[in-house]
Amino acid sequence: MNDKSLIFAVVMLLVLGVALSVTAQSSATPAQQSAPPAKALMLRRGPGAGMPGGMFAYGRIMGGFGGPVVKNAPFSAQVTRESIQVLADGNRIDRKVTGTFARDAVGRTRREMSFPAIGPLAASGPVPRFVFIKDPVSGKNYILNERKKTALEMNMAFGKKFRALKFAHSRMGGKAPEVSTESLGTKTINGVAAQGTRTTRIIPAGQIGNEKPIVITTEKWYSPDLQTILSLTRTDPRFGTSTYQLMNINRADPPQSLFMVPQDYTVKPIRAFKRHLARRGPPSGGF
Repeated sequence: MNDKSLIFAVVMLLVLGVALSVTAQSSATPAQQSAPPAKALMLRRGPGAGMPGGMFAYGRIMGGFGGPVVKNAPFSAQVTRESIQVLADGNRIDRKVTGTFARDAVGRTRREMSFPAIGPLAASGPVPRFVFIKDPVSGKNYILNERKKTALEMNMAFGKKFRALKFAHSRMGGKAPEVSTESLGTKTINGVAAQGTRTTRIIPAGQIGNEKPIVITTEKWYSPDLQTILSLTRTDPRFGTSTYQLMNINRADPPQSLFMVPQDYTVKPIRAFKRHLARRGPPSGGF
């Protein structure tokens, strides 16, 4: 599958509002962090299951508009998300997504994500990159297709609907697991003070057909100053270890141009894209 097909698949998920789950977002508040962990790394079937990175990749994409609006805490940083799974025969699967995150003083955000060059992507040219702009000032979200110089525009209410579906999905699955949390104290990460917590979730025996309890741990370091997660490590014996890291943090207000659609881009409202799908089916090469 080439990068254009991947871009289209991502947009299809956004348009249809598929309720995939996402790992903790970098801009989650402490209250949101206590919500049931999402299941992006647990899902292996359905849309995207056969694509590079599977649901790991989709979780990263769908998180492009995640998190509340945070004002007066601007910064920019490099982002790395990685999932490492060791199979029963010793084989190792390592999936990594890299990118950048920027937030200005009025709460606008820009996320850029690049996918790993694995499978068909390794032989299909440059690794595809996606840009997500959330602008609470105008009430608009944008997905930029850098190769075609197009921007898919949607109201912020669309992203809120998806997050509601995501949370509802995370609540499904029967009896809630046992959860306990302990403090890890404070430490400085990349020059920023952070508070650490370790959360342990235990899925009781028999809950999902398991003979013994399954223990899942999440270690998280949160910056109250930036109102963002600086580091997160989640270990699940079923699916391995996933990590999230913010690096090279710059506390200056990012350039305003980062949060604007370039003038040479063609803006396409999402409702027009949905009408195109209804009349003609998927367009070639994405939106």
